[in-house]
Amino acid sequence: MNSNSWQSRPARLLALGLRTPGAMMSSALAAALVLAMPCLAADKTSISTAPISQGRPDAKALYVGNRPPLASSPFLKLPIGSIIPKRWLAHQLELEAGGMTGRLPEVSKWCKFEGNAWAASDGQGHSGWEELPYWLKGFGDLGYVLKDERIIKQARQWIEAVLTSQEPDGWFGPRSLKTSLQGKPDLWPHMVMLNVLQSFYEYSGDERVIPFMMKYHRWLNAQPGVYFGNGYWPKIRFGDNVETAYWLYNRTGEAWLLELAKKIHQNMAGWSDDVINWHNVNIAQGFREPGVFYAQAKEEKFLQGAGRNYEKVMDLYGQFPGGGFGGDENCRPGFTDPRQGFETCGIVEFMHSFEMLTRISGNPVWSDRCEELAFNSLPASLTPDWKGLHYLTCANQVQLDKNNHAPGIQNGGTMFSFSPLAVYRCCQHNVSHGWPYYAEELWLATPEGGLCASLYAASEVNAKVGENLRRNRLSLQ
Repeated sequence: MNSNSWQSRPARLLALGLRTPGAMMSSALAAALVLAMPCLAADKTSISTAPISQGRPDAKALYVGNRPPLASSPFLKLPIGSIIPKRWLAHQLELEAGGMTGRLPEVSKWCKFEGNAWAASDGQGHSGWEELPYWLKGFGDLGYVLKDERIIKQARQWIEAVLTSQEPDGWFGPRSLKTSLQGKPDLWPHMVMLNVLQSFYEYSGDERVIPFMMKYHRWLNAQPGVYFGNGYWPKIRFGDNVETAYWLYNRTGEAWLLELAKKIHQNMAGWSDDVINWHNVNIAQGFREPGVFYAQAKEEKFLQGAGRNYEKVMDLYGQFPGGGFGGDENCRPGFTDPRQGFETCGIVEFMHSFEMLTRISGNPVWSDRCEELAFNSLPASLTPDWKGLHYLTCANQVQLDKNNHAPGIQNGGTMFSFSPLAVYRCCQHNVSHGWPYYAEELWLATPEGGLCASLYAASEVNAKVGENLRRNRLSLQ
């Protein structure tokens, strides 16, 4: 399958003529219900619709999308819980719930609630960095997607604790992070915890979340712009907070959030200009930032910048199959063959970037790229029972031992053996969001009141649709 053009999936996309009266098609897929026919043919897919109140003048009100002056997105995310994964994907999620992710506090010291800095109202304690937010980001969503009450309850215990930790100025969570970069704040772990709160709000509608996040962003907006370039990880990954600022703006209409997003963009590392770092997870997570900022800039060069970053990396280091690239742990000139590996963190962050760029651009090539990773590299990074993972996954990886393979593989020590333990500290926690986020993006809404089957998997979707679409009798066998 050629994934480098709009024509990569001609058999996959079916657009039904559902244009509203007087409306113009804004893109190839606008005002349409797009169905994934080949993948779903073997499974009965249920589509049920909810009635829309007669007073609504515009189908754009059905789901939260970009408010002006942000550019309208071709696709909108459905509320978490709208999509029920079935068959193989449901089984993977169930294995994840019963395996390492679902029971990580039993083996990870960073996920121990007692004494944890993320669980303390005064922000004091152990494990006050990225590990707990990494795990909770996928753990909570895993519960929401599966409707698993055990997981939902356990995730909520952490979230309730975080919501009690806010200081009067808006800072929350570990106090040590507020001054950990030579007296300045390390803002990276908070970007991940904000994602946790976004998902929690989308699932629960808890009225405390928006004011809590707004108070933190007011604190963030009061910081000098030069702070956004501090530290190794924050300045490279600050595009995550740009996305959160837009998420808040679309729910509140507070214009200063757009000024904050612009200040972040202008003071973080410049992904709009080039690939500015060759660490594999930084690439997988950071390359998309110009595409995210495109919503505010409305200049094609930003949307194209994300594509340019992707093509540059893949042209140099993407020679092996599976959707990833040779970045073990950093891409290195001369190390480009299938013996190189892709970090498990990189796999799930790349998938998340592709899912976001599908919604932002409307280009199905990003969904292609997400599926290639999801169905090839992600399963290979884990044991079949979801009770262990390895740090690096290579296309040519015939020996999964504990031996040191450096310098052929950049890092020394064990990089290939499967383990549930903290030998792979970041990946052990961050792998949690790979399948839950995928399941949440199977179906998307269109601004005109339609639906899009964005990613392959058997599923059931319950969604609001426009009047023209509701008049069509739909059956997909």
